[in-house]
Amino acid sequence: MPADPAPIRARPAGTACLPGAGSATAGHALLRHPGGAHHALLHQEDDALALVDLDAAFAGRPAVLATVANPLPGWRNSARAASADGGLIVLSGQRSVLALEPDGRTRWEYRHGCWGDAPHRHGGPEPCPGLSRGSVQVGADGGLVWAHVLPDIDHGNPVTDSYEQWLVLDAAAGTVLGVARIEGGSQGSHQLPHPDGTRMILGTGQGQDGSPAYVGHWDGSALTVREIGDGFRIPVAVHPGGRAFLSTPHGYDSLWLHRFPDGRVLMDRDAADLAGGEDDGDGTEPAWDFVAGFVDGHTVIAAAYDAHHHREASRHWLLDALTLRPLGPVAYPDGDRYPGRGDNPVALGDGTWLTLAADGTTLNRWSPHRR
Repeated sequence: MPADPAPIRARPAGTACLPGAGSATAGHALLRHPGGAHHALLHQEDDALALVDLDAAFAGRPAVLATVANPLPGWRNSARAASADGGLIVLSGQRSVLALEPDGRTRWEYRHGCWGDAPHRHGGPEPCPGLSRGSVQVGADGGLVWAHVLPDIDHGNPVTDSYEQWLVLDAAAGTVLGVARIEGGSQGSHQLPHPDGTRMILGTGQGQDGSPAYVGHWDGSALTVREIGDGFRIPVAVHPGGRAFLSTPHGYDSLWLHRFPDGRVLMDRDAADLAGGEDDGDGTEPAWDFVAGFVDGHTVIAAAYDAHHHREASRHWLLDALTLRPLGPVAYPDGDRYPGRGDNPVALGDGTWLTLAADGTTLNRWSPHRR
């Protein structure tokens, strides 16, 4: 049985009350930009999208950079992104990619195949049945939009139905600059920008069939794409220095640290290696949740279920970023489990991470108390 490392106390580093704050800890609403700025696109109750400067919010300064009406009413499954200066908001819709100005006007629209269930006919602007979707991301300098889309195809065609597209678009006009085919069958995706500004990681989910992942490189004239991993890994975070990335398991496998860009596994850590990680007698063991991130260049935060895989009994753990060696479970001021509804710790890369408070509108920011 592993030695039991002492709990690491979470030190409060600020709070911010924001309508729609739950978006920041659910999925990929947090936007990381070069230079350390942290923005979030929050989905608010009145069906609006608010682009928020989180650093300003925690400092008590005016934080809303833009608020736009949701141009895709009735469908809340859109992935979204924004440029570092707040001058462009991009949404991945069911049938198109929309680029919006900060005042909500449409800059351009790129139409693509429908992510809805097939076969079907479009009867109007309402969403088609189904929850499948693509994703978008804005390049570091704001000049490019990366988009995962379906080609404009007829469902049921065995040739065209077998692939999807990863595009690089001009952010000013929506012109397609580069296109690559990837494996079809995705139900959802997300994209992680690399700090060098020319490369992107795309993670796709195919339900029980796996989760293929890719690295794309735009050299200014061509898009090249390579598949990474074994088809059953979920890329979740890029190291602040860019030399590695983390992936969580599609099932109940290990947490992996990969070399960038080839995806070679540098280190893996099974949840059973954690203190108290033995099974409970019925053959089950603790397992990693699907979320992990770099608190900074030296530290990873990740969540692990208990042996029964109960999220309410999940614990946050700090790990060494180079070896994934457990440093200790996180002890929050009100108990040693995660606080409130903050089951997803969101690492900011600057030595802090976020959780969501029980009220659903307050973000708590934490740093580890180093002894």
